[in-house]
Amino acid sequence: MRRARVAAAVSLKPVVRFREFPFGTAGDPSMCEFMTEQPWSDQDKALAYLRSGLVLGVTMGAGLTDWFERPNKANPILDDEMVGGTTEMTDGVWFWYAGLIYFMEKYNIRLPHEFLRHAARHGWRVDKGGIPPALYDCSYFDD
Repeated sequence: MRRARVAAAVSLKPVVRFREFPFGTAGDPSMCEFMTEQPWSDQDKALAYLRSGLVLGVTMGAGLTDWFERPNKANPILDDEMVGGTTEMTDGVWFWYAGLIYFMEKYNIRLPHEFLRHAARHGWRVDKGGIPPALYDCSYFDD
């Protein structure tokens, strides 16, 4: 009798933690602290990387509020379709909400250097075929 293979469990790191995001807390920084007047170096490449990520799951009612311009929704366009801002995406190491794409485009939100170095090492493109099947834990909270 063949045993079913159990996929490995992988804990993903959140790219950012903002109090304005789902599960954000008062102790998390505000996106306002990461906004810039002009696009920053490699912002377009970072956006391409985020857009190329693998969708892990779509939450019912996945709209995300644009906290700075209500009642607008922070729901970006991926592959010519609008997706909910709380849609979880990954590259197999990091995870992010699709709404991060919207906020980067609209408010030039800066990302952590560690994540940008990772994206640059991968040629600014997520290799979806290289992401192994696994049970991905994209918890926003530290263990």
